[in-house]
Amino acid sequence: MANSNRICIIGGGVIGASIGFHLSEAGCSNITIVERTNIACGASGRSGGFLAKNWRSGVEGKFSESSFLAHSELAKRLKNEFSIDVMYRRLTTYNISVSETPDKKSSIKQTNDNQSLPKWITADIREKEILGNEDTTAQVHPGLLTNALVKVIENRGGRVIIGKANGFLFETITTHTEKDEHHQTSPIRAIKLLIENQEPIEADIFVLAMGPWTYQAAPWFRDAMIFKENISHQLDIISGVKAHSIVFKGNQPTEPYAFFLSYRSNDGNILDPEVYPRSNGDIYVCGFSEQHTQNLSDSGNSVPIDENSCERLRQIAMQIASTLKDSNVEIKQACYLPQSHDGIPIIGRLHGLNNVYVAAGHSCWGILNSLATGAQLTQLILKGEISPYLKQCDPGRFFRHTSHK
Repeated sequence: MANSNRICIIGGGVIGASIGFHLSEAGCSNITIVERTNIACGASGRSGGFLAKNWRSGVEGKFSESSFLAHSELAKRLKNEFSIDVMYRRLTTYNISVSETPDKKSSIKQTNDNQSLPKWITADIREKEILGNEDTTAQVHPGLLTNALVKVIENRGGRVIIGKANGFLFETITTHTEKDEHHQTSPIRAIKLLIENQEPIEADIFVLAMGPWTYQAAPWFRDAMIFKENISHQLDIISGVKAHSIVFKGNQPTEPYAFFLSYRSNDGNILDPEVYPRSNGDIYVCGFSEQHTQNLSDSGNSVPIDENSCERLRQIAMQIASTLKDSNVEIKQACYLPQSHDGIPIIGRLHGLNNVYVAAGHSCWGILNSLATGAQLTQLILKGEISPYLKQCDPGRFFRHTSHK
């Protein structure tokens, strides 16, 4: 059934794309995605795309499991209905322990499987443990997935605008009640998104899905004197965690495996890089997360790269698979993973506003949980239905009753 709501999503990563896709599935066609640089320019285009069915517990576990299963079904739909391949496949996933200087006296310790590692794993493995099989772990190419979702949105009448969002225009909704639950004289809603050097975008519903840059929207509310309460704290709590990755391109092993490493360096530190072969012959290697920060680059395309971190990843990868010694690293990159102060995403309506929603802070599980986020936030936006996990993710937990002076 067609839905006439005008939707504006700020952020062209996988979370924003998934929200837009699920809203289009529910009949919304007037969808605008505003992206500063290009679709999937941040972690959504630079992460590994690893998916796990049962690595979380409780209501979060059910949420992740539903998203894991949705990835399989969506990949089939995209291929069959739109001829789009997002390189989805099921995997066998290992944790392997390796030392930088092999100990020739050590022998491999197997924990819970009788399966041999692929022959191209040539390192001296001290210990291996199977973390998941093809029923419980998978991978998808996040950049292909994000662009595919946006293509579907556009095919259904949506659009993408490249531009820098820098604020809202608000209005007070006239009501007969003296104060609402947020202690404002009347409910407030956004009516237009301001874009630098472009015409404002009018919409009925706005969604902030700016990843680690979501905190940059806080001043849009903090500086608006229409608010008698400071609601910006619901956004201030998002920051970015920088991580590096490299890609060996083409003609590499393509078997469906993923490897989480416990790598003991010569200085005694334990490093935890990850290695993902892809079905197109690429090998993706990532690691070396840094501290939380709100001192981010202007966009996902301008995140500075630490050459030493990339070189260290290359050296570790070559030790794991000696065949990589003859291969070139064709991509060196870094991205910021969005993180909230308490480690739980913020997903829901911003308290103090009638029609502004947010979805951010998914950390390293953003690709996995993108589809469940889009599906469940769509239910909240269009039907007012809130799932058990979204209750945990309610941004109102960071709401503070602090009046403007």
